[in-house]
Amino acid sequence: MQEEKKGLSWMRLILLQIVIGCTIIAIFAYVFRIGVDEVRIVPKEVNSRDMFDGVPMRMNVTYPGIGTISIDDPKELIAWKASFTRILSGGTQQNRANASRLLLTGSIAYLDQEDIPFQIGTSGFRFGSDWVNSLDISAEIRKLQNMLIDKTLTSDTVAGAIANRSHQVFRLQDDGLLTALSDTDRAALTRQMRSAVRLIDFSHFDFLAEQPSSHFVVQLTDELVKGKHWLHVDRYDNAYFIVFDLLDETNHKAYFKLSDAS
Repeated sequence: MQEEKKGLSWMRLILLQIVIGCTIIAIFAYVFRIGVDEVRIVPKEVNSRDMFDGVPMRMNVTYPGIGTISIDDPKELIAWKASFTRILSGGTQQNRANASRLLLTGSIAYLDQEDIPFQIGTSGFRFGSDWVNSLDISAEIRKLQNMLIDKTLTSDTVAGAIANRSHQVFRLQDDGLLTALSDTDRAALTRQMRSAVRLIDFSHFDFLAEQPSSHFVVQLTDELVKGKHWLHVDRYDNAYFIVFDLLDETNHKAYFKLSDAS
């Protein structure tokens, strides 16, 4: 009688083939080392405050009591970006409230991310959630602040501040007393200021040592601070306006020429 032969079951044979196949594939993969793309996520440094990864499209700046202006020129945005980067990299990070009484606020609008707010005060600079302040960047902050104030003080913004009913407008009398400006005079002053032309080069003026023919004081309303802000408008007989911006710690000057129609 012929003896019956025994072999592996189908299940065991399949498992054996899988093991042998995986072993061969592993050997070939190790020998030939087939290259693959490796993705590595590099976290930002803890002290890195470079928050300008996006493309800035517009910057809005609000001057207390005056209004908001928008900057959308690409060259200007690049310059502001460089200034902000220098301040963030040169200052000392501090997590405290802004103690400055003069505070410029604004935001930068990006094409591919959310708008980032910023604050420029006399005592420091905040961009997003970062706040920096140190003696090393105080001059840089003041320079940046003055540049933005200079861009904000236009004939339209000053005229708008005079016409704004939430602000009080006074005339300074010869005896030093302030008297409220009448509605008629206030409307006339608004029209004159709105039609005025901003002058950049005033080095040749020879009337700065003289007393103005009229002096107006605008008390600006600012909800962000408790102190009062003032805008001084001086008119001279030769039809030039000089605007002194005395907002607390800043003494900024802007010069305007009245139009012939006014």
